[in-house]
Amino acid sequence: MMRSLAWLALLAASPLLAAEPATAPQLPYTLPATMEHHRFFVQAQAPDGQVLRLFTDTGGGMNLTTRGADKLGLAYDKDGNIGSPQEPVFGTTTWPTYAGPWIPPPKSADVQLAIMPAPAWMHDGMLGTAWFGDRTWEWDYRAGTLRLLPDGALPQADPAHVVKLGFQADADGRHTTHFPRIPARIDGEDLQFLFDTGATFRLDEAAAARLGDASVRQRAGNFITHEVMQRWRERHPDWPYVDKGDGPMAMIQVPAVEVGGYTTGPAWFSVRPDAAFHEYMAQWMDQPVDGALGGETFGGFRITVDYPSATAVFER
Repeated sequence: MMRSLAWLALLAASPLLAAEPATAPQLPYTLPATMEHHRFFVQAQAPDGQVLRLFTDTGGGMNLTTRGADKLGLAYDKDGNIGSPQEPVFGTTTWPTYAGPWIPPPKSADVQLAIMPAPAWMHDGMLGTAWFGDRTWEWDYRAGTLRLLPDGALPQADPAHVVKLGFQADADGRHTTHFPRIPARIDGEDLQFLFDTGATFRLDEAAAARLGDASVRQRAGNFITHEVMQRWRERHPDWPYVDKGDGPMAMIQVPAVEVGGYTTGPAWFSVRPDAAFHEYMAQWMDQPVDGALGGETFGGFRITVDYPSATAVFER
């Protein structure tokens, strides 16, 4: 759950690149993005024509990896870690200037991108909560498209498929963070989750084969606390279970998830320590959550989220 949240505490900035930005189009706008194993990646273009592959994650931070910074020609100090030993940061930058297809900048001009080491899974950078916040987005998992919509442009839907999300807010109701909480029901129990389009399983070969394809080692996932997984195991010892598959983490398959007024599934969940959600993520959410729902659950839907009104619409 440490996915690049170091940006929350960073203030320093590097200057913008000098190239002319791509022109902002009329909305709705389909981003230059691909969906791979139910996760979305934006293809951004550096002024010299190099392509950056940016991972999008409604539960993550804002960063460029050193590989992405190199493509953009940004300076950073590999010996000057301003982050932590677990999450080193070599500098920060404001929103870069991208050529080619338009990549919407964050609504807030104050957003900083941490420059971090480049693990393979993160590619050239991450577009996280500060990028999604204060806007209206559509993830179409059926078509594999990611669209930015005009503010408040939610589709007409039966009220059963309209979901009220939770956001941490101040006394005046203004969102202080952009981590969405979404309710779901599993095994007759109402649970609260982080709406987490970037939730990712990193599987060993045996677990990847168990989930359907031994060659796909990274794919969209869901997470659940140890406490809840233990209840599921005690009640349903017949549910498919992997003792160690997502790195060192155990995994369990639930037969059904009720979300957005629909029932979907089966769906795999990887266990996480209770404190990862009840304490760590709770710092940035309106209440503690029991895990995270990602593309492993959302794969059959088109989901539209209006952040300002804290509303999601599910279509299937």
